[in-house]
Amino acid sequence: MKTTDKYICELLASDNKQGMNLLFKKYFEPLVIWADTFLNDMDVSKDLVQDFFVEIWRKKIYTRWDASKLPSYLYVSVKNLAYNKLRKRDVLKHAEEIDSFDKIYEDYQSNKEEIISRIHKELEKLPEKGREVVKCIYLRGMKYQEAADELNVSLSTVKTQLVRSLKTLRLNSEKLSDYFLLYFFSK
Repeated sequence: MKTTDKYICELLASDNKQGMNLLFKKYFEPLVIWADTFLNDMDVSKDLVQDFFVEIWRKKIYTRWDASKLPSYLYVSVKNLAYNKLRKRDVLKHAEEIDSFDKIYEDYQSNKEEIISRIHKELEKLPEKGREVVKCIYLRGMKYQEAADELNVSLSTVKTQLVRSLKTLRLNSEKLSDYFLLYFFSK
């Protein structure tokens, strides 16, 4: 017998723990997968959904449920919890990035000429089209369409060449990858 949302809500409305058990069995795994689409971390997603179920029971949130809206309520709630978790995570990550950026910036400033010379050497290793696109966009400050017009190629070609070139630069010169943005945006 398939457990219906109506039956689950009826059990929960009467404070029957079996209703919570059935809700957990039916929705835990799908909600974890749903949370993971936002968080990209299965363990964090499991913890988030488990905490959500604990709050449902602790605060007796289930007393206000409409069985026809149950799935929507659960999925929207988990999505919002995941977004909140991401916001908190991003704040902490951002603080770490600022410290890291400060160190990179100081190193860049103290070794600027050597780093610029190495970046130019790496740029010259790129295929001609990619090199020209990078120079137009980053060194000359052109918009994508302006670069496409000047190089007589399509806008999508400019975007493709730029992505490939930047990827190549990062892969081929790991030691310089932190300095590329500083160099390009200091122009």
